Amino acid sequence: MIELQNVTLRYGEREILNEVSLVIEDNQIKAVLGPSGVGKSTILKLILGLIKPNSGRILIDGTDITTMKESQLYPIRRKMGIVFQGNALFDSMSISQNLGFFLRENLNIPEEEVERKVREQITFAGLEGYEDSLPENLSGGMKKRVAIGRALIFNPKMILFDEPTAGLDPVSSKKILNLIGALRKKNDLGAVLVTHIIDDVFMVADSVAVLYKGRIIFDDVTSKLHDANHPFIRSILSDKILEQ
Repeated sequence: MIELQNVTLRYGEREILNEVSLVIEDNQIKAVLGPSGVGKSTILKLILGLIKPNSGRILIDGTDITTMKESQLYPIRRKMGIVFQGNALFDSMSISQNLGFFLRENLNIPEEEVERKVREQITFAGLEGYEDSLPENLSGGMKKRVAIGRALIFNPKMILFDEPTAGLDPVSSKKILNLIGALRKKNDLGAVLVTHIIDDVFMVADSVAVLYKGRIIFDDVTSKLHDANHPFIRSILSDKILEQ
């Protein structure tokens, strides 16, 4: 569904990405692994058309979005949901209101349909009983599940996750990863998982691209990561977690 072709991005003299190429297929979970500041989250912004590369192309379902204007990107972005690292929930809205906000603001559908979709995501995320709670009264893991439900509610084809387990305790992290792993069983969804935690990659990702100093140094099925000989990959396999 998503393809980056020889994408280079610079901010002034600083090179963030250098000739990066990636293919992200439908109904697959692709991880992008690397330390903080290496450009992982930048890839998500490029995929959404929020920033433009200096060179190279970005294709979504075969459509080149590289030179598209903001007004042209809406139907492209509708194909994808995003779960931000900080969740980006509305603090003054209940969980149900957060989940239904996009539908009410952007789609002309009956309120009964909005409420049905909200209930569906409440159940999928395991948040029954918290419908009227405010985000401030939820744990970090529960907030993340609300953010996932909100990303799913308009039936996208792909979900983009920016550090989905960062700052969570092990139990909450496992719940989030199980939820991500269940996406393929829900409407054949795919996902892009940006992370610095290698155990998350092994738990849910079908394939992984390792980003190091602006370049992709590995891109293959996750099981083959153990066979990689690059010194950086050998070091992260032993450390298990990259420096944030």
